[in-house]
Amino acid sequence: MRKRIVAAMPMIALALFLFSGLYLENWKLGWVFFLLIPLSWILFSNHIFKRLNDAAPVLALFIFLILGFGFDLWHPGWVVFLLVPVFNMIVERKITPRKLVNVIVIGGFIGLSLYLDEWHPTWLILFLIPIINTIFFPYDNFKFKNKENNWEDRIKKFVNDKIIVDHQKSDDENEDF
Repeated sequence: MRKRIVAAMPMIALALFLFSGLYLENWKLGWVFFLLIPLSWILFSNHIFKRLNDAAPVLALFIFLILGFGFDLWHPGWVVFLLVPVFNMIVERKITPRKLVNVIVIGGFIGLSLYLDEWHPTWLILFLIPIINTIFFPYDNFKFKNKENNWEDRIKKFVNDKIIVDHQKSDDENEDF
């Protein structure tokens, strides 16, 4: 049954698009129904938590376009995109310090921008996300290079192994002919 719904979704989206355009006389809103096609692929997959997590950006886009085209609420509508990382943290049930920094800084940016009614200079606050995460919460798999194996030794090794050896091999092959 799931495969049938996924297979029929392009026709359903087209029918809803035509209904929206012909009867509601809102062609722009009708384009939103074509997002049902990838949304159906995601929602009818077998992994429940994976499909909820994967559906969040498509659902946010769907809601944003409905708010924009249907009700001309483009400006407050962009807030639905902030629900994607929050939804991801809820579904995964894992709040890492890096994610918490993202939420706090973005929340601070929105709060400060709304309070001051100035969005332009306050967006610079968003640069705090990579700065704080890099300094205080680096990835565990980040490793520094060994100081014993410096770049000069690596270049000499490359030249000796690749260029000189390959050149000698090609000279040996040419002598055979």
